[in-house]
Amino acid sequence: MDYKDNLIIVEGEEYYLRKKKIENIVSSILPQSFSDFNYVKLDGKRADLREILSNWEELPFGNTAKVVHVEDYHRVKIKQKDKATALFLKALERGLKRNFLILECESFDRRVSFNKEIERHATVYSFRKVKEWEFPRKIKEYAFEKGFSIKDDAVEVLAASFSDLMTLYSELDKLFSYKKDNKVIELNDVKSVVFPSKEYSLFDLQDAILKRDLKSALNIGKNLLDNGYSLASICGFLESTFKKAFDIAFGGSTPSSPSFYQKKLLSFADLYKSRGIERALILIYKIMSLSRKTNLPESLFLSYMLTLLIKLAR
Repeated sequence: MDYKDNLIIVEGEEYYLRKKKIENIVSSILPQSFSDFNYVKLDGKRADLREILSNWEELPFGNTAKVVHVEDYHRVKIKQKDKATALFLKALERGLKRNFLILECESFDRRVSFNKEIERHATVYSFRKVKEWEFPRKIKEYAFEKGFSIKDDAVEVLAASFSDLMTLYSELDKLFSYKKDNKVIELNDVKSVVFPSKEYSLFDLQDAILKRDLKSALNIGKNLLDNGYSLASICGFLESTFKKAFDIAFGGSTPSSPSFYQKKLLSFADLYKSRGIERALILIYKIMSLSRKTNLPESLFLSYMLTLLIKLAR
């Protein structure tokens, strides 16, 4: 593929998609035998424009190209009237036809005039943050890409368990390795592979809340904390549960044939009703905020939250 002026900007909040794109770009430019010699990674926190330009202009090893990859480009210090800035822009106008420069960051600041000029010469790839409601589709697409199919209830559980694609795809890769002789992933596979070492899982906590069983909920919550779950991850999971329960029951998208996990969400909506879900979400936000401001034990905040959540249930 041709890249405009051999300059590439890869931006966006979705870390996994950025890295995957860069991996594809580098492999398309560099032959495997020369990749170790002609791929240079620079840290934007430490590199300046002069160092970046020097590496970009440097001749590659062998009769091939060179790729210079700047991570955290937004941290590179740019002085508008600096000599290095002028040299960089002259090199852009002149054109560097052999080597490639990749500038990677979460957000490319187009308010800076230097960046505006850079973008004019660049091929740009932007990757926005994938929303939680998109996770089920992403899971199915990734499984299909790897030659697997995955049951709907397994998709629902996975989608509710993670908040970023990198972790989600990492867990899917474990499942693919586990199921290499059987290309169909089921809910039991997810429970066995993704949550193998826990006496309880977050889904057991869901069930205890649905049953309004405070003693069981407190026991499960303590076990989760003891086995490495943070209060933030538990709160995040419960926040996602209540948001999805509200959307599926009151958002005008109630399915005609709900899956196993969708039925559980509908049970939450039936138990808490619209107003109860809103109050539950406010409670979770408050607990998360308070826990960050004090050094009190996470178990104290979790116990308080679970007690009030179960009291809110009708």
